[in-house]
Amino acid sequence: MKKVAITLLILTVCGVLFLAFQGPTQTTYLSETVRGWVGYKGDSVHFRSDVHYVEYFIVGLVMAVFGLSMRWKFWIPGFIGCGFGLLDEVIKIALPTREFGAVDLIKDFVGIWVAVGLVYGVRCLTRKNEDK
Repeated sequence: MKKVAITLLILTVCGVLFLAFQGPTQTTYLSETVRGWVGYKGDSVHFRSDVHYVEYFIVGLVMAVFGLSMRWKFWIPGFIGCGFGLLDEVIKIALPTREFGAVDLIKDFVGIWVAVGLVYGVRCLTRKNEDK
C-alpha cells in the first residue's frame, strides 16, 4: 500500500507542477479542450478557476491515501496538501506569464479538505462496521 501511495503522490505532484509551469497558450488550449470534453457551457474564465476544485480534490485524495498508509491523523495530509496548493500559487508569482490567484488558492484548499474529509470519514465508517 505504501509503495502505491508514494507512486500516486509523486505522479500527482509532477502533474500539478507540469500544469503550473505551462505557458498561456498551452494552458488555454488544455482548458478549452477539457471544457469541450465535459460540455461546460459557461465562460472559460470561470471554468479555469473552478477546475482548481477538481485538481486539488485529486491532490487531497492522494494525500489522504498516503496519510492513511503512514497512519497519520487526518489534519496532516490536509495541511501538507494546502502547503502544496500555496506553493503552486506562489510559483506563479515568479512566472512572467502566470499570476497568483487568492480565489484559486481558496478553491485549492476547499478541494483538498473535502477530499481528505471524505477519505478519512469513509475510513472511520468502515472501521466502525468492522468492529460490529
